[in-house]
Amino acid sequence: MYATSKYRFERGRSLVSHVCADLDLICIRHASIAGKFRLAAFPHGVESTSSFLCLAELLLPSVEMLVFQHSYAFDSSAPPRIGDLSDLAGDAFETLAEWTDRPLALFGHGRGADLAYRVARRLEREAGVVPATLFVSGAVGAARSEVRDSGPELRCPVVALTGERDRRAPVSAVRNWRHRTSGTFDLEVFPGARGYLDISRRQVANLVHDQLLVTENKGA
Repeated sequence: MYATSKYRFERGRSLVSHVCADLDLICIRHASIAGKFRLAAFPHGVESTSSFLCLAELLLPSVEMLVFQHSYAFDSSAPPRIGDLSDLAGDAFETLAEWTDRPLALFGHGRGADLAYRVARRLEREAGVVPATLFVSGAVGAARSEVRDSGPELRCPVVALTGERDRRAPVSAVRNWRHRTSGTFDLEVFPGARGYLDISRRQVANLVHDQLLVTENKGA
């Protein structure tokens, strides 16, 4: 059993590295099996890392998890929202650029979805790395009119997730993420509102596995 901050994992080993003043990176991998994919996770706020850490427990050993955790996540005096997205995206991009020797997917929830999108865009533009998939969860996408002039900014597949009764991320608005990519787009709607990352954790893990398998087969 290995400890990471206040969380413990039994599936393998976990490592924590400092990214910048505002971010730490938790790497969760199997102790004896090399992963075929990496999944970088971007939480919504400073205290919402736990959903991804629990998701890591359900992923197959073939998927290594890279979870961005805000350095002050356990500081009661810290602000509840994450900081400037442009700065954070730059720091996350520079960090993930060193982890692209295997297919890399990104998964962002809430405000973390926008952060993951910004990082995916920089990976494609500046590093020539097309993510295996961008998962965007519980976040509204840009309307077609907002991207009409520039066109799709991504080539990677995009999978959008939301709850069927999520008022902050209604299905019709989440579907707008399809305008952000020239690649494939899928929409997954879960029962309830915003708690599906926890309530439907097994289904989310299966979705990740299925999507990565699809991208692997296409690349074969």
